[in-house]
Order: sequence, then structure tokens, then C-alpha cells
Amino acid sequence: MRNRFSVLTLILCSAIIGAVGCERLSRPNISGVWKGTIQASAAGGKERWQGPAELTLNQNGDALNGTLVFTHPQAGRVQVPITSGIVSKGAVTFSGQSQFPMGGSIEVAFHGTVSGTALTGTTDMTSRGLFGTVTNSGPLTLTKQ
Repeated sequence: MRNRFSVLTLILCSAIIGAVGCERLSRPNISGVWKGTIQASAAGGKERWQGPAELTLNQNGDALNGTLVFTHPQAGRVQVPITSGIVSKGAVTFSGQSQFPMGGSIEVAFHGTVSGTALTGTTDMTSRGLFGTVTNSGPLTLTKQ
């Protein structure tokens, strides 16, 4: 009876460890530096722009944080701290907000996928400043460095 209990305990522990290991294997580690381009436009494709982008991510389990830096044609170099993000299997989402020195702010939200060294998806940006609120959306395409 005692041996049977030990065997059952061993099988149960192996199943739990296997399940946790499988979840860990299905979630990619995307920590590191990613570089590429960001594009955006207002509704209807107006005010379209494109610039270089660099994303630095830190992953802890499925949680992400880091920094997105990109060049905007009017605002110049913009740095947005990523304060909340999640990675699960191939899906990635993150968001952040930054205040501008002369007033105003920008909020960024990303929804996309990761496959190997490619991170692609859509970025939604809302800028608030002296001239009102501007919403832009477009692709963010990055390669892990």
C-alpha cells in the first residue's frame, strides 16, 4: 500500500511538472532589444508617417515592461515607458504613456504576434497637446537584435 501511494505521488508530481514545463515552452521569451519601423496615420489614411523604432522588453513569466523609442516627424524622438504587457504563446500586448516636456502626453497600445525573431502588430497612439487630441494607428514591425 505504501509503495502504491509513493508511485501515485510520483506520477502526480511528474504530471504537474510536465504541465508547468509545457506552458513555459509555449510562451516565448521576448526579453531583449527589438529594432525596426513604426508607421501610423490618422483615420482614413490621412497624415501618414513612418520612422525608426526600438523596443526594449523585460519579461518576467508572462508579464512585460520596458521602453518603446521611436521618431515622430513633428515630435522628434519619443520615449514611452511600457508599464503593462503580456505575452502568451505567440500573442503580445503592451501599453504605456509618456508626458511631453512642454505639456501634453502620448498613450501607446500594441497588439500583435511574435514568431522567432519577428514581432509584428498594430500600434494605436493617442497624443494630447496644445492642438487637441490626435489618434494614429499603424503597423509596428521589429526584429530581435
